[in-house]
Amino acid sequence: MSATRSVDKRERLVDAARVLFHHKGFGETSLAEIARESGVPVGNVYYYFKTKEDIAAAVIAEHSAYLGTIARQAEKLPAPRERIVSMLDSMACNCGSIADSGCPMGSLCIEFGKRDTALREDANLLLLKIVNWVQRQFEEMGRRDAHELAIQLVSTVQGSSILSLAMHDPEIMRGELARLKRMVEVL
Repeated sequence: MSATRSVDKRERLVDAARVLFHHKGFGETSLAEIARESGVPVGNVYYYFKTKEDIAAAVIAEHSAYLGTIARQAEKLPAPRERIVSMLDSMACNCGSIADSGCPMGSLCIEFGKRDTALREDANLLLLKIVNWVQRQFEEMGRRDAHELAIQLVSTVQGSSILSLAMHDPEIMRGELARLKRMVEVL
């Protein structure tokens, strides 16, 4: 099998798992469903991943890479205030899907937070990565309460994503993101 086809199948499996884990949860998703959704024969799944947990680790790594991309895009902006607003704007683009299925990263943290596995720590690092990045921005703004502000911001985003999902109303999250932007702009 060529390296390109191998990478393509692996990517398709990870993409399918990411979507299924987001919509159904890790516990409710089977390897057969991942194979079917990806178009990869179920027997071939084991060539790329020995367990469903291995696929979950790849999904978490994909989310982490996505966060890195958002941070790099924001880092192009000259001021930390603008960077935070840019990150909030990138989140606002996902309010509709979050109201339908929840925050993909928050959902992984919640689900793996209930399990005693290495995936728990890996998933939690996703939110910690966001908190740390936001904290650095507030520190650059000279805020002594940078950690507390970062926790408040990320908590508000995650809380509004849960309420948006529970009430199937993307405007809840959009409203909270707008409030956070106003807060950041006056700090």
